[in-house]
Amino acid sequence: MGSFGELQAITPCLHQARPDPQLLDRIAALLAEAETQLLVDTQNAYLQVEQAMTLLRQVNANKQCGIGHCANGLTRWQTRRLDQYISDNLAAAIRTCDLAAQLKLSSSHFSHVFKQTFGITPLAYVARKRIEAAREMMLATDQPLTQIAHAHGFCDQSHFTRTFRRETGLSPLVWRQRCASRTQAISEP
Repeated sequence: MGSFGELQAITPCLHQARPDPQLLDRIAALLAEAETQLLVDTQNAYLQVEQAMTLLRQVNANKQCGIGHCANGLTRWQTRRLDQYISDNLAAAIRTCDLAAQLKLSSSHFSHVFKQTFGITPLAYVARKRIEAAREMMLATDQPLTQIAHAHGFCDQSHFTRTFRRETGLSPLVWRQRCASRTQAISEP
C-alpha cells in the first residue's frame, strides 16, 4: 500500500486539477468498500485501498491536464495503451523503447513527455506496476517469492526485494507476514 506521505502529497492535487467527477466517485466507492471490509476481509480491503491509490496517482499524474490530455504530456488513450502493454508484459523485459514504440514516438521524446505526465521515469513506473501486481499475487496465493518475482519481470528475488522495499518500505516477506497476521487476527474469534 502507498505510504501516508504519498497520500498527503497526492491529495492537494485533487483540488487543483479538477479531476473527473466519475473518477472521484470511483475512488470514494473503493475507500468506502475498503472501510466496510476492513474487519471482515483484510485482503479485500487492502486491494480496494490499492485500487483507490492507483486512481489517486492517476489524478496526481494528470494534475496539469485538461479534459483529454496534459499540456505537452501523454493523452489518456496513450496512458491506457501503456498500462495495458505493461500489464500484458509484466514477466518480460520492458524497455523504454518498447513503451515508446507502443505510441509510435521516439524514445527521447517519449521519455520527456512521460516524465511530464507522471513525474517519474518510464522504468520507475514499470517497476511500480510490477510491485502492485506482485502484491496482489502475494495476497491471493501462497506461491514462493522467487516465483512471484519471476512472474513479474524481476531477474531474481534479490532484485524483487530491493524494488519492493523501495516502493513499500518493507521486504516482501515482512509485508506478506504482516498481511497474513492481520488476516489471521481478524478470522480468530
